[in-house]
Amino acid sequence: MQFRRSITSIREWLTLGGNIRAVQPWALLPGPLLLLLALAAPYRWLFFLAYAYLIVSVAAYWWVRRVGPRLRLHRSLRSAWAQVGDRLEEEWELANHSRLPALWLEIDDASTMPGYSGRRVASAEGGERRGWTTSAVCVQRGIYSLGPLQARTADPLGLFSYEWHQGGTRQIVVYPPLARLANVHLPWGQRGGTARAELLQQHATPSVGGLREYVPGDLPSHIHWPTVAHTGRLMVKEFDQERAGALWIALDLWAGAYQDARPPSTSGAPGMQGHARGTLQSSVMRETFTIQPWDTPLELAVVVAASLAAQALSDGRLVGLLADDGRRRLVHPGRGPRQLWRILEELVDARAAGAFPLSEVIRQGRASRVVVSDGAALAVVTPALDGAWLAALAEWQRGRPGAAMALLIVATPSSAGALEARLATIGAASYTFTVGQALPLLNPPRPQATARVSPLGRVIMGA
Repeated sequence: MQFRRSITSIREWLTLGGNIRAVQPWALLPGPLLLLLALAAPYRWLFFLAYAYLIVSVAAYWWVRRVGPRLRLHRSLRSAWAQVGDRLEEEWELANHSRLPALWLEIDDASTMPGYSGRRVASAEGGERRGWTTSAVCVQRGIYSLGPLQARTADPLGLFSYEWHQGGTRQIVVYPPLARLANVHLPWGQRGGTARAELLQQHATPSVGGLREYVPGDLPSHIHWPTVAHTGRLMVKEFDQERAGALWIALDLWAGAYQDARPPSTSGAPGMQGHARGTLQSSVMRETFTIQPWDTPLELAVVVAASLAAQALSDGRLVGLLADDGRRRLVHPGRGPRQLWRILEELVDARAAGAFPLSEVIRQGRASRVVVSDGAALAVVTPALDGAWLAALAEWQRGRPGAAMALLIVATPSSAGALEARLATIGAASYTFTVGQALPLLNPPRPQATARVSPLGRVIMGA
């Protein structure tokens, strides 16, 4: 037992915990064989060859043992989130703390982001720090991880290699893009309830309509102190009440509605030109891309839902989200930029995997009272053209024409004609969005400069 432990500890010391290994173990055999042959047939040249081979093998092992553990590789991401169309950039630094040069270091990256990889072969002189940047266009929404890494170096003869793993990962969130929805008019609805006008005026809104004298029961926070200072009379602010209630966006994520949807590609989004994987040598040093995140019904539906939320929030509306893809995705109505980020966070990894059709999702929301529909408007985003959800939409309106609308995801513009007519009969507006038809982005990505290497070795910059 003690002998076995000694052998194990010696092997651990020689391999530095398993990091050093012989690339080709058979390549180490000629040295001992030549030495045995020289002892059996004592010729001077046999001893010379045997000693030379053994010295070279030991020197190769010593090289790897001195260089490998003293290499440090660091990666840093400039931003932990992006939108489809943005460029992801990651900075790398290789530090060689040994006096011997690292002739090559092979880096293998296990990142999951489509179209991006940190794979590279780098080198560094003794005591040198070397940095570089890897980048790629974000072509698909989702939550991805960068890393872990596996790095490997070897001696100049390739007899021994040193390999280590960096298990740390970093998460990056790619949000769906926001587009301009031209000629889409939001349903207004109305403020619900039977409260008296004087009570509604006590509800603070961003708009102040005027001043009146203080009466018992007014909130002290509504007193307009500059006027009190000038007139010596207690005056309170009257607030303009909103013309519309909250807007609920119901996104259809039922699997049955997306049976004809193409599965997302893992190598890049449709419409992408060029590639961004690896560091393949090419005369083109940076690629350009054409981003079209609406080439499948699901991606188009997500873009439309997110863009509709952004448009409504920019108008000062209360906006909420209701969807179910196997996980209930509910965002209660709210205002402002933070509300938009809450909605985008729910949409970033939404899938067409729901077990309930859109009509059932709306009914469940109302039955559980998480969706207060009194006075609220409803906008449904769906590729289901069978109209099975029309009854739930009509029930939401409750005889209030204009309180609901439908944004239809279609393969061809003419395929929604019958459903649009049925929507018109119940007083609901409808808009169609065709799969593959580009929408103008609110924040289009800036064109990236490219650098091309001419046959004579000259770098030519271009747009």
